[in-house]
Amino acid sequence: MLEKIKKWWIGEEYYLEGVLPGIRYKRHWTSKTAHTFADFYVVHWKWIWTSVFTVCGLVIAYLKLSQ
Repeated sequence: MLEKIKKWWIGEEYYLEGVLPGIRYKRHWTSKTAHTFADFYVVHWKWIWTSVFTVCGLVIAYLKLSQ
């Protein structure tokens, strides 16, 4: 199962012979979407977690004050 997930994540190898050297990967659209979210998270993780903690704090404060 882990091998299938790894193959899905990386994609299928194909070569552009005669055009550009090297290996290229053709990914499934779900893998492309997962890569997009992962890349976004890696770049912006600081403000994502700050926003999550802030919203949680505001919800807790609202619930405490509304009692």
